[in-house]
Amino acid sequence: MTSGTRNQLVTLALAAAILPFLTFNLTYWIASSLEHVRSCFTYLYGCTSVSSTGRQLPEFWVFKVGVFALAVSLALHWRQASQFLDTHGVAVRGTRKLRIIAYLSVIALLIYAVTLGLPDEQFGKLRRIGTNGFAFTSWITQIVFVVLYRPVRIDATRVLFRWLVVATAALLLVGFSSEIAKVMGWPRKETNNVAAWNAFLVMTIYYLLLARIWWHHGRSSGRAASPSE
Repeated sequence: MTSGTRNQLVTLALAAAILPFLTFNLTYWIASSLEHVRSCFTYLYGCTSVSSTGRQLPEFWVFKVGVFALAVSLALHWRQASQFLDTHGVAVRGTRKLRIIAYLSVIALLIYAVTLGLPDEQFGKLRRIGTNGFAFTSWITQIVFVVLYRPVRIDATRVLFRWLVVATAALLLVGFSSEIAKVMGWPRKETNNVAAWNAFLVMTIYYLLLARIWWHHGRSSGRAASPSE
């Protein structure tokens, strides 16, 4: 991998990690400061949904810009990542699937961003399609990458790869935990909010790990790790 490609992948992965964390926490801070939403530790109590932090001015525009920037970063990152896999001998069929699913997740995210703040009567269903579509296709994208990347990982990224698998599994755990909590009688709305906040937190961790993986590939060619490792 050339240093230019390495720098692009690291930058895009960092953007995908930092943008959602920064955007949603900033809009929450603005919204709660202006008493547009309830104030609490959202990652634990879920008094406010992620979407609620971007429905009113001025946080509305911060939310929109952040989400649109995230969509662009994700699209560019997965295009570059699939090209990296192509050049390392991964089957074209696999990298094509990765691109398709990743682009679908970006489209779903854009649908969510565009419809947020519009009247629920006309756009509520479409917004939910965007929200759920992004959550599902984003997770599938991460799984597909883990599967495709495993044969081409190098010694320097073996431990990072294991943590990447953990982060991927953690997203599923967040979903299961929220469903169990609701069965046990926890408030449905607050439980869903906690799940969404923590899912984005796990997403941030996933892309931070990816940024570090790309940094190692640009730093050293290394030897491919054994499939059994």
